[in-house]
Amino acid sequence: MTDLFYLQDSRSNVGSGAMWWALAGGYTSNLDKAEQFTRESAVKQYECRETDLPWPKAYIDERHHVGVDCQYVKDDEAALAADGEQRFYAAYHREWNGNDLIWMACGGGSSSNLADAKAFTFGHVAGLAARGYWPLPATYIDSKSRRLVSVERMNHKEALRGARLKLKRIKPQKIRKYTYRCEPCGRFLTERQNYDECPNCGAENRP
Repeated sequence: MTDLFYLQDSRSNVGSGAMWWALAGGYTSNLDKAEQFTRESAVKQYECRETDLPWPKAYIDERHHVGVDCQYVKDDEAALAADGEQRFYAAYHREWNGNDLIWMACGGGSSSNLADAKAFTFGHVAGLAARGYWPLPATYIDSKSRRLVSVERMNHKEALRGARLKLKRIKPQKIRKYTYRCEPCGRFLTERQNYDECPNCGAENRP
C-alpha cells in the first residue's frame, strides 16, 4: 500500500533527526521502527494533537540517510569484530549529531551519514588512532546502522501537496475566564473583590 504515513512528534528532535511514533509505543528516530498509519488515522491523530504531524511515507523514505547511534557501539564488541576485518571507518572522538557518530567523509570534511563515510584498510588503523580518530570495523558498524531523516530535508507543505492532503487548521480552544460571585447576594465580583469585602453587601468571599 503506497498511501501510508509516518507521524512525527514535532515537539523535539534528536540532533537533526526527526522523531516518529514507534511501533511498540513511545518515539524513535529509526524509520524501521516507526509505526505506519493510513491517511485517515494519521489525520485523525493530528486533529487530536496538532504537534503530531502526518508525513507521507514515500516522501520521508526518499530523504533518509544512515546513522549510527553511539549508545550501541561498544569498545569490546568493536575489538572482537576488528579481528580479520579489512574495512574500517574513522569516527571523530567526542563529536555527535544528537547521538549519532560523526565520520570522516569521502570528499573531505565530516558527516553523520554513514553513506558518506570514507572506508580505510586495516593498514590505516594505527595511523588513524594516532591522529585522534576512532577506527571502527565496517561490518560491525554497518550492523548498527539505522535509517533516519534530518529535519533540514523535510518540508511539510511540499510533502502534503505531493500527497494531495490538506490539513484543517486547528483553532486553539479559548480558555474560559473564571467568574466570581458573592455567595450571599449573588453580585458578580472582580478577582480582587472576591478576596475583599463585597462592595454591595459587605460579605467576605475569601476561599
